[in-house]
Amino acid sequence: MYEEIDTSGQGKWNLYSIIGFVVVVSLFMLQSFSITLGEPLYQPEVMLMIIFAPVGACLIGGFFGAMKKRATRINPDRLEFTEDTRTLDDFGQVYYEGDFETDVLGGHPAYACGLILIFVTSVFLGGGVLFGIESFGPTIAFLIEGIIVVVLYIVGFRFAFKAISLKSTLVKNPLFHRITKYVDKSDVLKKLERCDIVSSIIVKYKVGEGQTLKAIDDIHVFAVTSTEPVMEIEITIEKMENIGAEYTYYLSEGLGTRKEEIIDVAEKDTHLIVDEIDMNSFIRVRYDMNRMRARWNLSTPKSLCDLMHGLVDEVSKYMSVTKIPKIEDLGPEE
Repeated sequence: MYEEIDTSGQGKWNLYSIIGFVVVVSLFMLQSFSITLGEPLYQPEVMLMIIFAPVGACLIGGFFGAMKKRATRINPDRLEFTEDTRTLDDFGQVYYEGDFETDVLGGHPAYACGLILIFVTSVFLGGGVLFGIESFGPTIAFLIEGIIVVVLYIVGFRFAFKAISLKSTLVKNPLFHRITKYVDKSDVLKKLERCDIVSSIIVKYKVGEGQTLKAIDDIHVFAVTSTEPVMEIEITIEKMENIGAEYTYYLSEGLGTRKEEIIDVAEKDTHLIVDEIDMNSFIRVRYDMNRMRARWNLSTPKSLCDLMHGLVDEVSKYMSVTKIPKIEDLGPEE
């Protein structure tokens, strides 16, 4: 029987998670019973066990939940794909719209944030039990701790399963891909959107819908310019974190010209390529930089805009192009 979402590989991880649950709870109980009431409770090993038992339970449960998620496979063969276009701000929502499993398979940001919050909370819960031993007594304190361990193991498992994304690019948004600690591809595109000749950033893609699965494929990002005529300039996203910003404009007709050279754009050496694909010419530019400098430039709006101007200037050598700075929407007048 054909299934869009193949969950056959999850079974073994369900078994492993049950075994892990039994082991974690058993070890906690054995450690608790080994502490007699007459012994000093504030021993280093006892304190560490009380504080970090909830943390360990959350981590181990989360590990099995993540591995169960990664064992899932998708079969998009029989999906019917259609082309669609959205603005940059609207594109991310396509993964979470409708009665599909895409948001679960691609990893939901809300659950990722929740998992981090639970992990931090588990430390305070363990500390609260430690300081409450004298008030409640060791027996009740360890009983409360045991309940916390059980709950956090299960919650960690469930939240990690929903938060972790599959390796497949069909169910996760590549524009959320992290480039540096503080910058992802979506951040770069939003910075470029502030360029004076960029009216908007749009995403063109193919969406395939089945009974339970929505797969997103063939994603291309374009900057729509405020020039005359309006141009759609493709922004390379596949290798952005390695080569920096790269823009390509496809002409409707072939130029019969092929060249590759280094030009100057805003006092930076820039690769210029003019070539042909299927009788249609394209003009492409990117800075001549190593990975470290390229990543630094991705967080610099001026560099991104300078390169866009550089491409438009090169295109104007082959066709008539007039730059028209966009008019910012200042909102309703008071």
